[in-house]
Amino acid sequence: LLITQEEVGGLWNTVPENMPTLSPGQWMEFAFYPLASHVQEKGISLDVNDLIIKRNLVDYYHTVPQRFEIMDRIHTRERVNRVEPHDLGFLITSRDVGTETSHTYTCKYLIYAVGQRCILRSLGVPGEDLPFVSTHYDNALEFPGERVLVVGGGRSADWAATELHDGGKQVHYVMRQSYEHHWRLISDSRHGLPYYARIATIMESGSTRFDTKYMTHVSKFETSAGGGLVTFLSDGREERVEVDHVLLLIGGTADYSMFEGFPELPLLEKHDSYRFQVHQLPVHPHSYESTTIPNLYPGGYLAQGIGLVVIAMHGTTYAIAGDILQKEGLCN
Repeated sequence: LLITQEEVGGLWNTVPENMPTLSPGQWMEFAFYPLASHVQEKGISLDVNDLIIKRNLVDYYHTVPQRFEIMDRIHTRERVNRVEPHDLGFLITSRDVGTETSHTYTCKYLIYAVGQRCILRSLGVPGEDLPFVSTHYDNALEFPGERVLVVGGGRSADWAATELHDGGKQVHYVMRQSYEHHWRLISDSRHGLPYYARIATIMESGSTRFDTKYMTHVSKFETSAGGGLVTFLSDGREERVEVDHVLLLIGGTADYSMFEGFPELPLLEKHDSYRFQVHQLPVHPHSYESTTIPNLYPGGYLAQGIGLVVIAMHGTTYAIAGDILQKEGLCN
């Protein structure tokens, strides 16, 4: 049984519509259903060796439940809120998203693959909940007006700031990191990833509609007669800028708080050069089974040592499946 608060495809349902992955389409496919088969069946013009963009990827993922007649095994729009020990292994309590309908399940094996953005990070400053402040970006058309302030510095914020600029907006791009740290990744990636090439070109051109602020901390959001007013501290000076919209794209954290009644889970900090960060769980390297809770398998990025590499992430899937099948006596 798969329980997911989104549709099949997880985090990819919520990234920007036109954002490419860091991988060729074939790297993002299910082993049992090659992307090439999907393209052929649907009559789609798509090169599976190209970097695949979000909307093409989720279209592929969303066909899987009906295509393989497993709708009853996949519960979408359902959020797990508690995991407890049970005589059979685990007791799972969940609730339908947007309603009060709750569910309980028991299982012997639990694969916990919720990604690194269960809980969106917060700046913790006044006005963060005002209507002109958003934590989600899909495309530039969702943000009427001319002035947008983006808070971030990671891959999603880079994409949004670039696309908003190319959509004709005046973009103020605010981040806590230094220019050197931000530019290093852009410069290293520009020859392999087209959108990094684009943001590099914009920054090198000195576009007056792309104002970057480094080592900058936002202190408050306020409403104003012209929209919203953002106050931040940059280079030791307090500055204010009036905008129509603010985008908070500062990432998220994995949520382990629903595990109750188990030994405390040790958390390991993981960072990589793509400004990716997550708390991972210690695992046995041959099976990705938790070293703390038997028959619990942190999946994907939550497993110790996995970085932002799709091929490595797929490795956890096969090792986990193999370990469970071996325990059940279904393979050697």
